Amino acid sequence: NHSREDEYLALLEREIDWVADRLGSRRSVVQLHLGGGTPTYFTPANLTRIGQKLRTRFAFDPDIEMGVEVDPRVTTSDHLMALARLGFNRLSMGVQDFDPRVQLAINRIQPYAATRDLVEKARTLGFPSVNMDLIFGLPFQTAESFSRTIDQVLEIAPDRLAVYSYANVPWMKKHQQLLVPNLPDEKTKFRIFQTALERFSAAGYEYIGMDHFAKPADDLAQARANRTLHRNFQGYTTKAGTDLVGFGMSAIGSVGQTYV
Repeated sequence: NHSREDEYLALLEREIDWVADRLGSRRSVVQLHLGGGTPTYFTPANLTRIGQKLRTRFAFDPDIEMGVEVDPRVTTSDHLMALARLGFNRLSMGVQDFDPRVQLAINRIQPYAATRDLVEKARTLGFPSVNMDLIFGLPFQTAESFSRTIDQVLEIAPDRLAVYSYANVPWMKKHQQLLVPNLPDEKTKFRIFQTALERFSAAGYEYIGMDHFAKPADDLAQARANRTLHRNFQGYTTKAGTDLVGFGMSAIGSVGQTYV
């Protein structure tokens, strides 16, 4: 419902102002993550609006890492150009699985060609890092079918990969009950991840740990090698010891010893 965009952004800007007035410019921002779902739900103009608001109210470090989640199904070239102009240098996109049967079961139709083309466009705009999220344990998945998805992912060659385990919690999310009859058993699910671990490692990706892979030249792999890699509640990070301030609905912050 795009009619709610402006109303929501107005509230978000009020929150940014409220926090900025209290933090001031004493500390610089070394990392920015725009996520929480699909920021490219917003129009390119409104993405620019929020990006400029943050830059106006906070001091950004010259070497800031700026990441953003994009959905290949709705992200356009105009979105990417707006993000590039704002200084974003890391894209993270959900893929889950390229198998048509799996996509139909989870109601997420995302053609391989559209995802590949979006990554190619991002590369031409100078985005130095692209991350893809895959999920194992989805309906109808097998080690063999997931291996075919891995073939396609390797053709795109993202810089980082997250391979997450699907959590089926129908007592919290009622609609997930529909997926139960076609979910792989635990043995099959383990074999799917084992296949991912073996194949991505063989293709030259380093296994960072838990659910992440990265090319050797990527910052995550470099941080792992020099023992500066850190993990917070959001995942792996190369920015250890920083306070995290969250904005917007459901955002989580971590300041000192406190979660907000």
